[in-house]
Amino acid sequence: MSQRSAEHKRYALVGIGMAVTFVVAGYSQAKVQVFDRKKVLAEADKLAHFDLEMEVPARRGAITSSDGRILAQSEDSYELGVNYDKIPRSPAFFVSLASATGIPATELSNPPSDVKGRVWKAPLSADQARRVRQVRREWDADGVSLVRNLRRDYPLSDVTSGVVGAFREGKPITGLEKSQNELLEGTSGEYRGFVDRSGTFVPDKDHPYKDKKNGANIVLTIDAGLQTAAVQALRTGVESNKAKSGCAVVIDPKTGDIMAMASWPTYDPTASWNPGDDFDMAYMGAYEPGSTFKILTLAEGLDSGAVKLGDHTQCVGQIQVGNRVIHCASHGGHSAHGDVDLERAIGKSCNVAAAIWAMKIGRQPMIGFMDKLGLFEKTDVGLPSERMGTFNRKEVAEKLQLATVGFGQSMACVPVNLAAAYAMLANDGKMMKPRLVKSIDGAPTPVKERGQMVKPEVAQEVMKMMESVIQSDFGTGKGLKIPGYRLAGKTGTAQKVGSSTGNYVANFVGMVPAQNPRAVVLVMIDTPSAGQYYGGVVAGPVFVDIAKSVIRRFGIPPTDSARR
Repeated sequence: MSQRSAEHKRYALVGIGMAVTFVVAGYSQAKVQVFDRKKVLAEADKLAHFDLEMEVPARRGAITSSDGRILAQSEDSYELGVNYDKIPRSPAFFVSLASATGIPATELSNPPSDVKGRVWKAPLSADQARRVRQVRREWDADGVSLVRNLRRDYPLSDVTSGVVGAFREGKPITGLEKSQNELLEGTSGEYRGFVDRSGTFVPDKDHPYKDKKNGANIVLTIDAGLQTAAVQALRTGVESNKAKSGCAVVIDPKTGDIMAMASWPTYDPTASWNPGDDFDMAYMGAYEPGSTFKILTLAEGLDSGAVKLGDHTQCVGQIQVGNRVIHCASHGGHSAHGDVDLERAIGKSCNVAAAIWAMKIGRQPMIGFMDKLGLFEKTDVGLPSERMGTFNRKEVAEKLQLATVGFGQSMACVPVNLAAAYAMLANDGKMMKPRLVKSIDGAPTPVKERGQMVKPEVAQEVMKMMESVIQSDFGTGKGLKIPGYRLAGKTGTAQKVGSSTGNYVANFVGMVPAQNPRAVVLVMIDTPSAGQYYGGVVAGPVFVDIAKSVIRRFGIPPTDSARR
């Protein structure tokens, strides 16, 4: 055989050998990936090559104010982990990792002697995590790992914590974070597969990918600017009067939107706190409304016809009801107001007149009116731990109870519910249900009417009488004027239920401005102990500060009649 023929034969044999090899390899891959796919995957499962239920965390929904401020949002953060058996022990590597993380190289390079790995709980940002991944690739450092967390951020901190609440360590703790958790949390995605030798994830086609669904974004009726102003004013009022606590509610009378709901003291949602520190007086507490309630008693009296516009009361400073004497109070003790019409009875805050109005109305009609206003129901604004008001419907001394109800005693009401009831007078007698959540993922939550509580003309008459509290020379709130603006309001001072030691709740409710009010502001200060406890001097100044903020926020022009 010639040399040339031998070479051709050798090439042919090589070609046949290669072809056989390709066929065998192809058959092997086909057997693994097609014919025996399920068997191979099952073996991989046994060997724990599957990364079962790999979760893609959903992003928790954001909570924002009506004016677009972020109140709560989730931000990506990462925890750094280092397995020292699987990283280079080069000083240059630790310098690179330190540059990416901000953790000192000396700390990174000196692990405790008794451990092979370490985790740093201090969160890394998304940008820091990106740089860590780059270092891991450049140094082939398999021992560097990142665990993704969703950190909850509260830009306004304690200003809105009473409403927004707190979310910690994967759990909703208080506020809207807790009550709206089902909407906010979303649904995490998941997938299944295995990692090949190169470290590439290969999805398992027999287990479809489940996409994540991020949580809903919630927009509140809270105005961040007014909320901040209300908290600041309230803090000043509570601290200057050495009070136990206080709350302020600012509500739009035409919609029921709660534009501010402040409570002091409050808490930092990102710091530790003790049980009870998250108590929010505005919706978790129930208090006697005191003399602010006289405006509702008068409204029902006029609406039912039990009280007439021309009625007068002869106040001698006290009235006997059953075996008890009811007194009228003034800053110097008990006082007689003399002959008072309806306007002066409201302006001077006459207990005798209010007791007479209530007794003219009658017990059952008065209870029916309070029920219609929803004063003993939960606020139903979507917050956890909402309190109900209280009233003893089985009181033995019915006549005395009715008389004291006339000026806001013998009952306890939640401040948010009281604010909504008072706001009815500023909306021509039509009461709107208080609303805290404005929209969910762009879908508006409806504005709801509770109904017509009193006739429009009755509400307007009572509003005029409330002006005398501030604008007249005889009103209990005459020191609360704002130059250029005509305001309507009512002072209130209630001795705390069961208290025999002189503990009071100082109240004030006011309309800004008196004509076509843009906001109704309720302030309550619990147990002032600096010497003063009357609503006009304790809660009134807080109202004035908030009222000025309302005027600035909405650009309310001066009231012409107030300048003459």
